[in-house]
Amino acid sequence: MRFPGLGAIVFAALLVQAKPNFTGTWTLDSSSDSGPNAAARVVVVVITQNDSTLTLRTGDQTLVWRLDGSETTIQIPGPTGPQDLRLRARLEGARLLVEQRTATTSIIQTVSLSDDGTELTVETVAQTPQGEQRARQLFKKS
Repeated sequence: MRFPGLGAIVFAALLVQAKPNFTGTWTLDSSSDSGPNAAARVVVVVITQNDSTLTLRTGDQTLVWRLDGSETTIQIPGPTGPQDLRLRARLEGARLLVEQRTATTSIIQTVSLSDDGTELTVETVAQTPQGEQRARQLFKKS
C-alpha cells in the first residue's frame, strides 16, 4: 500500500522544524576568532528572538532586526558625526543572514547553530575602504 501524500507531509514538517531560534547568552570562544582584532577578549552576546524580530545586546549596545528581510535604519556615531546604519536580516533555511551597511562599509554575516544548539557560528565578510576582511567566530551557549 502506498501513501503518496506522506512524503509531502514529512517534507513540510522538516521545513517547519528547520527554523532556528538563536535565543540565548553566547560567549565568544576566543581561540576560534579569526578576525583582524582576535586578541584574547571576552565577548558576551545576549540574543532574544521571536517570530518577527531578533534583538542582539552586547555591552551597552542593542540592535534589533526584523526577520522578514525589511530594512531598519538607526543613527550611530561616526568619524565625522552621526551616520545611518541600515540593518536587514532574514532566515535562509537553518541559517540567519544579517546585513549591516553604512555609507562606506558593508558587513554581511551568516549565522548558524550546531545540531545540538550549544554552539553558534558567525561567518563575516566586511567590505571597508581598507578592503575586504573575513572572520569566523564560534560562540558557546552559556
